[in-house]
Amino acid sequence: MITVYAAYNFPPPAKGLVRDFRIMWALEELELPYEIHWMDMSKGEHKVAPNRLINPFGKIPSLESGALRLFESGAIVLYLFENVGKAPQDAHARAELNQWCFAALSTIEPVFFEIARWNMFWKDKPGREWRYPELVAQAQERLAELETGLDGKPHLLGAFGPADILMATSLDFAKADPDVFAPSPVIRAYLQRCKTRPAYIRAFARHGQGPQAKAA
Repeated sequence: MITVYAAYNFPPPAKGLVRDFRIMWALEELELPYEIHWMDMSKGEHKVAPNRLINPFGKIPSLESGALRLFESGAIVLYLFENVGKAPQDAHARAELNQWCFAALSTIEPVFFEIARWNMFWKDKPGREWRYPELVAQAQERLAELETGLDGKPHLLGAFGPADILMATSLDFAKADPDVFAPSPVIRAYLQRCKTRPAYIRAFARHGQGPQAKAA
């Protein structure tokens, strides 16, 4: 049985944003049974054992599957798809998948995550008047570039896959500010396609529920 180490008792605006959501979404897409080891985020339970024994950084999420222990959401999502044979076997196709996964986490996420921090935690932090507009401009530049990368496709590689889970959840860090996406109807439509998938809806409903949640 797969066990996901996931958080609850986080601020309500973080629902769908805490990175364990990516793992739940992937598992729902793949229709794999899993259980959740819930950790109270407000008490810092993710920073101690047993999560710390898997993730040396004490971050969320972690995963156990038999003898396998993994951390880092991108690595876990890729593993889940690869393990059930739903990732490319050809080296060239696999490299193309990897480039989009890394683009989501390395090129898109940092700017969009900082927007989330300003909107959720730093609204009164000094410097917002100059830093936040700068971030929005950077995010909109990334969105324009991403539109070019999509090149008319419904998803990053044509068919929905792990790169779309990572990209959509990275973009979603800016969801509290719709103005970020205003100049990018193509990306708004892309996010809508991702977030109306039944697996996304199931995962979102379960995300952050805590110990009272029913088993998948």
